Amino acid sequence: MDLIDQLTSEHREAEGLLSRLKETDPGSERDRLVDQLTAALTTHMAVEERFLYPVVADAIGQEPEEEAEVEHRLAREGLAKLDQLRAEPGFGAAIDMVEAGIAHHVEEEENEVFPKLRDKASEQIEQLDPDECKAAVQTDTVDLTRDELYRQAQEADIAGRSSMNKDELSEALADQ
Repeated sequence: MDLIDQLTSEHREAEGLLSRLKETDPGSERDRLVDQLTAALTTHMAVEERFLYPVVADAIGQEPEEEAEVEHRLAREGLAKLDQLRAEPGFGAAIDMVEAGIAHHVEEEENEVFPKLRDKASEQIEQLDPDECKAAVQTDTVDLTRDELYRQAQEADIAGRSSMNKDELSEALADQ
């Protein structure tokens, strides 16, 4: 499986999580799924931004890369809104907004960007090991907020995470 195959698989995972979230009521299941979706998409977007988008800019052009970056910013804003509204009225509208944005992004990547990359940059893509890329962004915590680090620590089941500051969370994640 190459990086494009891995990213495509992660698209399906995100779509499934969004579908499951639509069926939840406020509570522990919704909280768990919001956290899982946020962690998965945070890592997914970081891999794309750090490893794939430089190849996109070189092989396809700056415009598709810049558009994808904007879409990621909007996805992060949508995830923050999901987090904020997880137990409030309006959660369903936030899910619909995130789902629509992700659907648009996924359609462009899978139908336009990925095929062009396979055609124009197959050697570069083959050199990007999905596991190595994911591991690199999971330990590269310099630009993450404390909340993002906390979510990663939660996914990694790091003990004592709730009392850790940003630096302590970053260090604990790096030690994993």
